[in-house]
Amino acid sequence: MLRLPFVLLALLLSAPARQTGPLQGTWELTRIFRPGPAPATRAVPIDSTVYLRITLETHPGDWISGRLYRRYHGEPERSKVEGGPLGRTGRYIIGVELDKPASAKARTAAWLVGDTLRFGTSLVPDADSLELRRIGADAPYPATVTEVVTVQ
Repeated sequence: MLRLPFVLLALLLSAPARQTGPLQGTWELTRIFRPGPAPATRAVPIDSTVYLRITLETHPGDWISGRLYRRYHGEPERSKVEGGPLGRTGRYIIGVELDKPASAKARTAAWLVGDTLRFGTSLVPDADSLELRRIGADAPYPATVTEVVTVQ
């Protein structure tokens, strides 16, 4: 009878530790890439553009859930996030339901580049891509976001 606690302890210690996926955490928009006639970089107030912050959780099987906080020209919007891996490409598909400018289901590709997370275009109108950085969940909101105009 004394062996049972030791067996249970051995099982607990040998169980794999819960692993989080590479996208786990809170991410904040830092740069918006847009096409334009001349290259430029400028800081824009978050209420004059589309700003977003996303919290992602990864689950067994690489399924992703989370919450999107989006400000569409100053108007707040919250959405549920769902996603998963895009085959064996190292990219993910992220899906959300947006209300502004019109109700729509948006899907975008997401991929890690070093310590930044890149998104495709559908979460911010007229953007080529978005760059997000990992932050603490209680980090204050920035006053501006960087807009980078690239020549196509």
